[in-house]
Amino acid sequence: MAETSLPALVRERASLQPDDMAFTFVDYEHDWNGVPESVTWLQLYRRTLNLANELKSCAAPGDRAVILVPQSLEYIVAFLGALQAGVVAVPLSVPLGGVSDERVDSVIRDARPTAVLTTSAVRDAVRAHLTGEFAPASVIEIDSLNLDAPTRSSGQEPEHPPIAYLQYTSGSTRQPAGVMVSYKNLRANFKQLLAAYFRRTGGAVPPETTFVSWLPFYHDMGLVLGVCAPPLLGQH
Repeated sequence: MAETSLPALVRERASLQPDDMAFTFVDYEHDWNGVPESVTWLQLYRRTLNLANELKSCAAPGDRAVILVPQSLEYIVAFLGALQAGVVAVPLSVPLGGVSDERVDSVIRDARPTAVLTTSAVRDAVRAHLTGEFAPASVIEIDSLNLDAPTRSSGQEPEHPPIAYLQYTSGSTRQPAGVMVSYKNLRANFKQLLAAYFRRTGGAVPPETTFVSWLPFYHDMGLVLGVCAPPLLGQH
């Protein structure tokens, strides 16, 4: 591949810095004081591999998997696990009622996913939108899987499709449209962000930098900074 995929980078981080923290998610929804949960690069790699193996049983490379997971470390695992399986990820917000639900319905009709990744906590709300001819073949509740089970990689990183994920527009003025984002697009976008944020250092990121984001992971910028930045740089 001309561009290194995110799964290949996660594997590299797990090999070179296995015990370093990859992500920390602070949950303010259940506790206003915030409850942090962290995952190391090795733990993250193991979880994405296990999820990818589950996905491969129902989806082929290039198929689409919609992510309908609450904001959490599980969302990150779902996104990276889909990429690890060679599946095109479609990040969305969990149905909450109103306009957001219409957007979910529209995207599912357009993307025609083979699988939906969700959790048991929102299973019923999600399944209410997976009916009729557009219903996916598989619904995977990732919190029901033993993602920390020992696993082995094949020893060689598999080839991944050039398209990493579909980022759907807001749909505020028309039906949401899916934008195909390749790994090359992602790197170009990330390079532009670094040039803007770290102008004084010429786009170079100081080694002890920790990225902090409050944007949801299904948001275009929230996805790049909150999920993609750590693997791209090997930083927390």
